[in-house]
Parts: sequence; structure tokens; C-alpha cells
Amino acid sequence: MRTLIMTTAAVLGIIAAQPALAERPAERPVADFARLPAIADPGLSPSGKFVVVKASITGAQALVIIKADGGGIQSRLPVGDADLLGVRWINDDWLIATVGAEVPVQGGMAKATRLLAFKADGSDAHFLLDKRNGNVGFNMSDVLWVAQDGTPRILLSYQTSYYLNEEGFWPQVAMVDVATNAFSKIVWSREGVIDWYADGQGNVRLGIGIEKSGLRTRALYRASNKDNFSEFANVRQDEELIVPDAILADGTAVSLSAKDGTAAIYKLDLKTMTLGDKLYSVPGHDITSIHLPENFDHILGYGYADTAQRVVWLDPGRKQLQAKLNANFPGKQVRIVDTTADNRVALFEVTASAAPGAHYIYEDGQPMTRLGLENPALGTRALHPVKTVNYTARDGMQLNGVLTLPAGVEARNLPVIIMPHGGPAARDLESWDWWSQFLADRGYAVFQPNFRGSTGFGRAYQNAGNGEWGLKMQDDVDDALAFLGKEGIGDVKRACVVGGSYGGYVAMRAAERNPETYRCAVSFAGVSDLPEMIRYNKNFIGGLGTAEYWRSRAEDIADVSPINHANRTGIPILVVHGKKDRRVPFSQSKNYVDRLKKAGKVHEFFIQPEGDHFFSREEDRLSFLTQMEAFLDKHNPAN
Repeated sequence: MRTLIMTTAAVLGIIAAQPALAERPAERPVADFARLPAIADPGLSPSGKFVVVKASITGAQALVIIKADGGGIQSRLPVGDADLLGVRWINDDWLIATVGAEVPVQGGMAKATRLLAFKADGSDAHFLLDKRNGNVGFNMSDVLWVAQDGTPRILLSYQTSYYLNEEGFWPQVAMVDVATNAFSKIVWSREGVIDWYADGQGNVRLGIGIEKSGLRTRALYRASNKDNFSEFANVRQDEELIVPDAILADGTAVSLSAKDGTAAIYKLDLKTMTLGDKLYSVPGHDITSIHLPENFDHILGYGYADTAQRVVWLDPGRKQLQAKLNANFPGKQVRIVDTTADNRVALFEVTASAAPGAHYIYEDGQPMTRLGLENPALGTRALHPVKTVNYTARDGMQLNGVLTLPAGVEARNLPVIIMPHGGPAARDLESWDWWSQFLADRGYAVFQPNFRGSTGFGRAYQNAGNGEWGLKMQDDVDDALAFLGKEGIGDVKRACVVGGSYGGYVAMRAAERNPETYRCAVSFAGVSDLPEMIRYNKNFIGGLGTAEYWRSRAEDIADVSPINHANRTGIPILVVHGKKDRRVPFSQSKNYVDRLKKAGKVHEFFIQPEGDHFFSREEDRLSFLTQMEAFLDKHNPAN
């Protein structure tokens, strides 16, 4: 399979070959880009009769169940004020949702997760809590297994304490009846074991542990719930620990390993925990997912990303279904989201890089039903062209990024927005992005660099970001701007850096590290104080947040924290943050802005009183785009 990444010349050639426009299209209303998806993150019930979705209702996201035949809402499920992080069906009668919450810890707040159980008809909703043992739970969202006999049972791994010196910090595993909230302990806490894994029959087979303050990793293994665990591996944190990613019904195990540089699927010998034959790989790219049916009886396919998300189906039924759907939407990206076990009913998404997508239901022998649009105001029309391009960092490392150009405008000396992604263990692709499309609509060339530390390009690419927060990772972002200037696409004297979460950190860091490079910066929900962020969420950016772990990743995390250098800020910065953000606490921006004020630096601070990390309210999307547009018009106008 050959990956196609466009050079700059090729990109400009494609754009030039498109039908010429007499003039730049009229700007669309900001509200059009701020629209919430009519439905998002849908999941098909086992029978194929119902779909659970995040739906836009009166400008806010709500969790609802709709009839798959387009017959409307079946029930609305109460999530309350919590962050909705994920939802899945247990059987046709019960669902569980992962929600984020904050809990008081040592005079401050820390991140926690909970599981909410819902009756599909809306008649019951309750938290899954081990009340019998007095455990309300700290992190209670790691579902290891779901029963396949129709009963509403799951295996749940959960912590009951935030404190490392308490037994409850280390997760235990219980069989939980979702309907009755009954807990039955399967595995007790073991000091050092932070993750548990189960097979398709509900056996807890594997435990992954840490020791020496997170610098070494070890693993425990057993054949079934009736057996005792034995330790089989102990490696340094920078080595690869081989674990089964799936144990199939026939006992065959497979593992994702990057031993040859990029993640591929290998056979795994469970007796020796050594890799066997390589089964599937994609040259130059990591395989990022293995698609399995709920009963784990075979591999359906695997996923990876080159310029867009791809799936290679191995299962004949899925392969045939994909071909049928592709034929109905030529030139589009068609992604199968979910199907019934027999593939007779399928939930799928149709998208394009420059156009919002839509979700559909396919049922064998029936007309396709459109469930909803990603952007009801824009429909599925294509707006501003998007392509992937290569560039070279100052130290010679080969990188790439996603370039969005305003339609109907010559791609020469354009005002620039450099927009680094969040994560930072993530990447940008050729896909619909409402931020970049809005900015391109206003006349900016928007570049989203996949700086070192980004995922999907292999072990070396990601590991090159170790210890490089605010350093070489920041250089890569700056080098993206230099690249646009060298190619004549962007005017480097008219550039602003814009980002959210880790991207917001990059914007803050740019404002104080090398302000001469940009005219302004915009941070949404940015991280300003790394030590405080790690205290808030010990799993932030991997690891357990211990001093030893971080000394092996960054020489001085305080020194690369923008809050400690606010007095060096040399360009105007817009800071936007929601008070109900549980991923990156509001205090990360509030405390940073206090330092800017004290130092007398030019800034604007916009608080979203009901805002979260995920823009789940249309009002917050609209206010952000409006504030950003006004700020850019003042400090880096497109015209």
C-alpha cells in the first residue's frame, strides 16, 4: 500500500488546476462554522434497531437514543453537568457512559472518571459504584470485557484512591452487573500493577506494572481466572514491553509492536511472551487499531492513517460491505462505524477533507437513511482545499503537516496561522476541521504541523519528542512557518500561532520564547504550568507523574512552563478557557493571565462560564470564533 504525501509544488499545481474563480467567495457567517453536529459519536445497538448519539438540542449536546430507521428519539439519557467521554452498548437494554468529574484532593481538585449505567428506555440511570465496600471510586472507567450471553455484565478495573501510598491507588477488577450495580471481586489490588487485561471469555489474563518510580515496567500473566499470576517480563521504560492486544477465541494471541520501526501486527506466543510472524503492516505508518467483533473470535481488520484514516478489512463480510458503501459515495471517505454481527445493518460516516460529513444507516434491502449532518448550516459542500505537505526541520528531521488554503485566492504571500494540534501524542490529517476552515474562510493560509512527538509515523518520529516540550517540538512549529515563507505561500511577517490544549501551550510558549517570530498568539484551554498539570492528572502525557519519571523525559519541566516566563511575553496573546474544563483545569489559564497582568503584558482573557474542553455547547464555539476573529483583525489582519 503506497502512501501519497504531496510536495508543495504538487499542492500548488492541484490548486492551480482547479476551476478558476473570478474572485474569492464571500465570507460565510461565523455562526455557520460554530454549529454543533446534529449527531456525534454514534453507536449501533446489537440488534441494529437503535443508535445512541450525542445530539445537538437547543445549542448543547445531549445523549439520546434514536431509532435507526429515522423514526426519531426513543429516549434522552441524563448525563448532567459531567463531561461525556464515551458511551457503549452492553446489550439492547443497557448502556454505559464514561464521564469525567473533579474530586477534592489535598486542598485542590483532581481529575476522576465514573461510569453511568442507563436503561435504554430511559427508565433508569445510576452510577456504577462499589458501595458495599464503601468505595465510591476514583477512576472507574476501564471496561475490560462485556458479556456476550445477553446479560448486562462487565469486567471493570477501577481505582479507589488518588494517593500512591494507599492500596486503593492500584486498580482492582470486579465483575459488575450493570442493571443491579452488584460488584463481585475478581482481582485484588497489587502494588505496582496499574493496568489489567482480559480475554474474550472474561478471564483477567494480564497485569502491567511499574517499579522504580516508573522507570521500569513489568508484567504478570495467567492462563485463566482459576490460575495464579506469574511475572514474565521486566524492562526499562524506554524498551518495548510486548503484551497481547487481543487473545482470540481459539487462544491465538496477537500484539501490536514497533520492533521494526513502525507498529505492525504480530503473532504472540503466550507461553514465552515472544513475537512470532509479522501478520500485517503498512510501510511507513503505524497500525493504530485492531478491529474485533465483541466475541473476539477473529480479526475483522486493522486501521492506520496516512493522509487520512484508513481501514483494511480482512473479514469478507466487512470487505463486501465497504465496497458497496464506497460505490454509493464516489470520491468520499466512507468509514464503517459499527455493524450488527451479521453485517446486515451498518452505521457509517461519509466525510471529505474540505467538507463536513454525515452519518447514515445501511440496512440490507432497504434505502439508506441519513441520521444527521456534522454541520447542519454548511451541509456537505466543499469549502477550502486541504492537502498534506512535507517540510524539513532545522536539524534535518523530515516532518509533514496539513495545509488549508483559502479558495479562490492565489496561494502567494498569504497571512498565516500556524495551528499545532493537541495531545501532543496525536496528529493532524486531511479531515474536516472547523477551526482551520473558518480561518481559511477569512483569508488565512492555515498550517497544522505534525511536529516530532506526533503519532502514527513510527517509533522514531514519536520518540524524537521525548523531553522536547517547548524545545525541539517548538522548533518544528516555528520551522513550519519558515517553510511557508520559503515556498512563497505565506508572509512570515504576518503570522499568528493558534492552538488548543497542548497547542495552547505552544501558543503561550511562542509568545515568550521567540516572540519575534509571530505577531500574536491564541491559546484555548492551554497548559501553562506542567508541574501543576501533572499533579492534577497523574496520567497526563503518560507515566505516573513522578519526579524520577519526568527527569528522564525533560531536564526541567518548570523551565519550559510558560507561566514561569510570563514577564518575557513579547506579543499580544488571547487566552480563552472554560470554567468547567476537566481535562485542563481553568486555573492553568487563570494563573497564567494573573502573571501576564502583573508583568504588564498585552493580553485578552475570555472566560467561558459554562465551557468545557470539548466545545460541547454551540454558544462557546461561537464566542470563541468571534473573539478570535476580532483579535486577529486587530493584530494580524488578513486583508
